[in-house]
This record gives sequence, structure tokens and C-alpha cells, in this order.
Amino acid sequence: MILERIHSKLERTNATLINHVVFWVGLCFVLLGFFIKPIDWRNVFISVGCSLVASSVASFLTSKYLVRISRVKKIVEYWGLESIYPTRQEMNQSTDNAFIGMESNLDIIAWGLKSFRDAKDSLIKTKVQSGLKIRIIAPHPDSVYVAQREHDEKEVHGQIRQTILHLGSWVDELKSMSPDAANVQIKYYNSLPEDFYFRVDDYIFIGPYRYGISSQQTISYEFKGPSNGFRDYSEYFEKLWNDSAFCTVDCNQEAI
Repeated sequence: MILERIHSKLERTNATLINHVVFWVGLCFVLLGFFIKPIDWRNVFISVGCSLVASSVASFLTSKYLVRISRVKKIVEYWGLESIYPTRQEMNQSTDNAFIGMESNLDIIAWGLKSFRDAKDSLIKTKVQSGLKIRIIAPHPDSVYVAQREHDEKEVHGQIRQTILHLGSWVDELKSMSPDAANVQIKYYNSLPEDFYFRVDDYIFIGPYRYGISSQQTISYEFKGPSNGFRDYSEYFEKLWNDSAFCTVDCNQEAI
């Protein structure tokens, strides 16, 4: 990646240098044309000079546009950024399409998932019965950070805690419906909030939690695998999931 940046910078520098040379050569031709007495040669110098100046200006503007397009293309291809959504509500259409085609994996980092459970309960149960594997990382319901989030979102005290407890009950229900109970798991953590995270097979939807703003009204991002953005976030999830010092599988255990 560093070599690509250096190479790209050298290309931009060379293109700018050539444009400057062509511009000044053209300008010199134009100025010389005014001092040449034979009118035929004067017209030739001025015409050639004007053409060089015009072409250098057009090339400069075009190169700036193309360089920007190239940078955007590299960002999209390298990181796999599919879309940016002003709110998670606006992201729902894309997640709906991803859920319909979902076959093997659903990994989640979130709070109580109340809206998600209300909207996708039937679909998720059908997928689980077909062997879908689900892993959820949620804040421990008794974590001080849950109480703080309730304050930040101006929610009624205990409301988010209750949704997390309901989430645990929902997971137990899914376990009973799965051909293998190990396919559906939930773990709890007690630390500062993690980003909202959904991995649906080869798609990742992610976004922050912001002070004073409900999660559904927060900017969110979509990444498509395989890409570096997809790999970065999915590897981070695996790191959290396998870190016993970070999360526990027992909701009844005291918040770690």
C-alpha cells in the first residue's frame, strides 16, 4: 500500500511537471510571435503557442479530475466500501436484501436489538432451522455502561437493560429451534461500547454509537468481502469473541 501511494504521488508529480513545461513553452511561443515580423511566421508561433497553452490547461484540469476518480476507485476496491448511510434506518433496505440471501453466518455486536428482533424474528427463526450460525456480542445487562447509555439516549432507566435480557431469552429460543444448539451463541462484555456490527455472510454493516443520538439515527457503513475493510472488521470480531478476558458466556455472572 505504501509503494502504491509513492507510485501514485510520483505519477501526479510527473503529470503536473509536464503540464507546467508545456504551458510555459506555449506561452513563450505566443510572446515570441508578437516580436516576429514576417506575418506568416508570427501566425505560426501564436497558433502553436495558443494550442500548447490550451492543451496544457485542459490536460491539467482533466488530470486533476482523473486522479480524484482513481483515488476514489482505489478506496472502494481496496477497502470494499459499498455505501455510506446517513442513518441506520436508511441502511435497512440493504440489510433486508442481505438477510434474504443469508445462508451461513450472522455475527452481531449490538445492544438489545429490539427493532431487529421485532422486524426479523420470523426470518431469523426460519434461517436458524436451516442451520444458520449466529454469534452475538452484547453489553452485560448489569454493566455501568448500559446505565450510562440509557442516560445518553435519554431512555427510561432500565429500558436498555431490559432489552438485553429479552435478547438473551430470544437467543435461548433460537437455540431450541436450531439443529445444533452450538450454532446460536451470545456473549456479554463490560467495557466502553463497541461499534454496532453486523456481518451477514460476505457483507459487514457497521457504525458508531453517538452521545445523545439513538442508534437508528446514526451514520453507518457497508463493506463487501473479500476486501481489506471487511477483513479488518471481521478479524476484530473474532478477536473479541475469543477473548475470555473481554466477554463471558454467562449473563447471570457478575459483570466482568
